[in-house]
Amino acid sequence: MLLDITFVDENNMDHHNLDPYPEPKEKTPLYVNEPWVVDITIDRDFGMAVKPDPEDNVRIYVPLDLNAETILGRLHYVSFRYGESTEANEFLFSNDVRLIIAQLEIYDQVWKVCHMPKEGSHSEEAKELAETIVRMLKDIPDGCSETFPFDVIEELREEFG
Repeated sequence: MLLDITFVDENNMDHHNLDPYPEPKEKTPLYVNEPWVVDITIDRDFGMAVKPDPEDNVRIYVPLDLNAETILGRLHYVSFRYGESTEANEFLFSNDVRLIIAQLEIYDQVWKVCHMPKEGSHSEEAKELAETIVRMLKDIPDGCSETFPFDVIEELREEFG
């Protein structure tokens, strides 16, 4: 059952269907209470630049599917969006890729809990995905950027290698 709720603006055009369940009843969703994973205005280490007013804040949960295909699709989109890595775009490029790496980390944690790998600290699924991400990052044309994607490639190799 969908709740049909209309949000009215000055043009009276905003209309959203809200589902009362984050997933169908027979499935159990996983809530990751780290808004920076989907909100690029929040810094992972420092939080929000402007703290929300508790009386004016509404937190909503937007589903984010994490699987190898969707994570790689996001990386492909980011790569397409920026094209080559240049000194001018490497900061933004790098930030977008770091959100994808955070999604890889969450994906890995879930796989580890579900399948308890016998060796190593990472799931085989995440190791394979990290290898593919490294290959994709290596294919990004280098337009004289100073650090990106080289730093991310090295971090992934050290962590998942």
